[in-house]
Amino acid sequence: EVFARAIHQVSGRKGSFVPINCSAIPYNLLESELFGYVEGAFTGALKKGKPGKFELANGGTLFLDEIGDMPLEMQAKLLRVLQDSIITRVGSDKSISVDVRILAATNKDLQLLMSEEKFREDLYYRLNVVSIFLPPLRERKIDIPDLVKDFVEEFSRKNFISNIEITAEVMKYLTDYSWKGNIRELRNTVERLVILSPDGKISKDKLPEDILNCSTVDNDMDEEQSDSFDLEKAVSKLERNTIKKAMMLCAGNKMKAAEMLKIKRTTLYYKLKRYGLED
Repeated sequence: EVFARAIHQVSGRKGSFVPINCSAIPYNLLESELFGYVEGAFTGALKKGKPGKFELANGGTLFLDEIGDMPLEMQAKLLRVLQDSIITRVGSDKSISVDVRILAATNKDLQLLMSEEKFREDLYYRLNVVSIFLPPLRERKIDIPDLVKDFVEEFSRKNFISNIEITAEVMKYLTDYSWKGNIRELRNTVERLVILSPDGKISKDKLPEDILNCSTVDNDMDEEQSDSFDLEKAVSKLERNTIKKAMMLCAGNKMKAAEMLKIKRTTLYYKLKRYGLED
């Protein structure tokens, strides 16, 4: 959603950015959430009816999160709207034209779902105009310092704390962590660190236990202290870390990593084995 919102903000579209989680809304409510409804459409309907997400996003962007969890019958209705740019509220026979940019996201394999007939091929090809693979945060750790900086600025303003300082040790812990919850988890962690640091200094003792326990920072720091004047070990460590970062940025693709590192694939295989990075 963070990435989708960024696309909307630079798109120049004047309308709103409207997100909806397709997996969080029961099927019998999803249609009315997307297309809206009129008075008396169903029991509990509001007296004046209600516009759907498509109408709210008119002139802007509708973000369909977890599109892979959308029921097949709703997929067919969505496809019709994408083709015609016309919606009909539940309980109405009046057509409404809409101008909406669609961004969709999923963590599921849509190719597999199509082979299992759980996702419509025609909808997939209608949506798949531009496809962007967004790696998990643990595979693009180079982004973490910039994200931390942005979140620190955001929460320091919110909590009226000025001149926040993060030690290099804390930043190393944050970069070393795997972040299974991706950017949301990182954002929540930074918010916690800022709140717990009214003096403006974020130190190691403020970090959650799970980050401290999963990190190799202490081991790395011990190695740096003991081998600081051993040139051969320092070069080997730099080479290992560089290869590790390249493999993470390329999501494990050895051919791409070798191109990034400007070495032969056979050389990369050798060095991966040498440094215990095959996995």
